[in-house]
Amino acid sequence: MLKDKELRCALKLVLTAAAVVILIKVLVKLAPILTVLAVAVLIVYCMTPLVNFLTSKKIKPFWASTITTTAIIIGIVIFFYLLIPGLIAELRQLTVFASTEYYHDLLEIIHNMGERFGFQLTKSFFSYITDIIAQIPFYTQNLLNYLISFFMKLFSRIWIGFALVFIVFYLVQDIEKTKSNLTFLFPRIYQQDVTKVLGVIDQKVGAYIRGTFLKCVFVGLLTGLGLFLLGMPFSLMLGLLAGGLNIILYIGPVLAAVPALLLSLVPGTPGFFPVLIVYIIVQTLDAFVFTPVFLGKAVDLSPLTVITVILIGGQLLGVLGIILAIPVAAVLKVLITDYYLKNRLA
Repeated sequence: MLKDKELRCALKLVLTAAAVVILIKVLVKLAPILTVLAVAVLIVYCMTPLVNFLTSKKIKPFWASTITTTAIIIGIVIFFYLLIPGLIAELRQLTVFASTEYYHDLLEIIHNMGERFGFQLTKSFFSYITDIIAQIPFYTQNLLNYLISFFMKLFSRIWIGFALVFIVFYLVQDIEKTKSNLTFLFPRIYQQDVTKVLGVIDQKVGAYIRGTFLKCVFVGLLTGLGLFLLGMPFSLMLGLLAGGLNIILYIGPVLAAVPALLLSLVPGTPGFFPVLIVYIIVQTLDAFVFTPVFLGKAVDLSPLTVITVILIGGQLLGVLGIILAIPVAAVLKVLITDYYLKNRLA
């Protein structure tokens, strides 16, 4: 009898492991399709308020979806048309700039700062800094080549764009129907609870995605504009970096400011403190205006929890994990507090 139980347990473990391996292989094979679906869902979350607004004005869902999808496509085309050529031009300039002035000037500045403030940089540390600065042209050129290759592949696989447009168009029309259909995947006795939980998750994740997108846009625009008005070189690239990294709460703004502050040490730039003031002003607006208005209590996570889940996500999945960490944590919190604990305490 005992041996039979052990055999059954061993068989279950083997079958479970085999199922996990097969599932991982299937997901890897389906990665391009799943990526398109994930992007489509993100776009739909951003579009939903506009679609709801249009339908509230007695516009049929089909036409509301058509207007919104068209507006999104036009916005993306304008974005690429206006920004990508300028970004590539700045990357080319950075390659030349980093390999000449920046490299020697920054090393001299670091050495002088050590003498001025009375600390001696060890040879190993100074060598480490030297290696980092020396690699700037290499990484810049690689990034430039990657961008060119990425857009060539993007336009060569135009079917992905068409598929994305159709998925978004039909998903945004049937979003409520799709949500309700998900409940039928669960046993009938749980469907009412699942509907409530999905509603809360949808509200929190949707608010977080839309709020984060708007925050990133405003932070990127204001940072780039502020640096441009100061006469800071590479203001477009630094603005895009500030907007993109702002998706990472608390840590992202610091990471975005470091390259600009290092660059501001070089002669011919506005200087360290004017650049620092721009970042302080923008981040103050982000903390006291953009975050309360656009996010509010969307995720309702403490700063310590946010930093912890970002570190865990980054360790597990890299950049993708950093981006997904907060919405996943918000979903888990809803599942634990609004469903699991309530049922256990009931």
